[in-house]
Amino acid sequence: MDVAVDVDGAAQRLGFGAADRAWLRGLPVGEEVQLPDEAESLMEYCGVAAADRREMLAARPDPVRDPDWWAVMSAMAGQLDQEMGQPVPSTGFKAWPTVPASASPVGLFAAAWALLAHLPRLLELHAKRGVPESVSIATVSALGGVMATHRQITGRAGVGLMYLWGPPLRFRGADYEIGRHDFTRAQLGLGDGVSGHVLMMHIPPIGPLDAQASERSVATAAESFARWYPEEPLTAFVCTSWLLDPQLAEYLRPDSNIIRFQRRFNLLPLVPPDDPAEGDRELMRLGLHLPVPDGPLNDEALAQVPQTTTLQRAYVTHLHSGRHWQNRTGILRSGLPWT
Repeated sequence: MDVAVDVDGAAQRLGFGAADRAWLRGLPVGEEVQLPDEAESLMEYCGVAAADRREMLAARPDPVRDPDWWAVMSAMAGQLDQEMGQPVPSTGFKAWPTVPASASPVGLFAAAWALLAHLPRLLELHAKRGVPESVSIATVSALGGVMATHRQITGRAGVGLMYLWGPPLRFRGADYEIGRHDFTRAQLGLGDGVSGHVLMMHIPPIGPLDAQASERSVATAAESFARWYPEEPLTAFVCTSWLLDPQLAEYLRPDSNIIRFQRRFNLLPLVPPDDPAEGDRELMRLGLHLPVPDGPLNDEALAQVPQTTTLQRAYVTHLHSGRHWQNRTGILRSGLPWT
């Protein structure tokens, strides 16, 4: 049987949309996935809470009982197989898609099982590169973190109702959490092959954006990646985030951590997104940690946003004024302290 056709058929039967089916169909399905016997201890290593461990174990996929979800999980695992240890290419990385809202618990945890199955191989890579276990533990804790966020936002256990960016990158060895930030190894391309290497900075929701913690994180990353990946000399630190939207300065204090963080970057010119509301949805999801409605962000949707914090109030006021929030990209200004 042609595996690609089988994955496409499985995705169609499960209710995935055409674009997500095309993505799944294009994944390199590799060898048969071997789910770990010691799954619960590996989940604990990944920071998965006890309640989520129980539900994930109960939703362990079986190729005979759950052939369609097994096919989808195998496709995701195949991508990890092919890209293990590789940086993100200059063409970028596409997030793992959400599953249909009608998905069973097996479907809600399918991506998590694909990730967990590759944990032993990831740890082998870390050991070979000299990555300390403390960094490994912090890095794979993204699995537990995304489950907690998924439960908070959707009210359901699993990972499937949220787009997955960080966890697939972490479990293939492209992304590492070092202190306050995590960093994604990425190739820099200028039209004729690889021209250099950058570290994409991210700000996971693990606490305040403290100046000293951020500076320590960046300094440690620069030194660590030079040892772990000497064949990838660092060109720059780059960040793409709603946190770099200069419009935030209209609402936040100049001495706030977000505005001080912004001042450390040189912004690239804005590339208008195809969807003007893209930044609105991103800030709602990542900045406010709220479920993003399928429809437009109209008055009814905005009425559901709490008005407790300055950021919450700014979010609603800005959209009511007819403007949009932006994801912006900046290059870290080397050696410049927080001001």
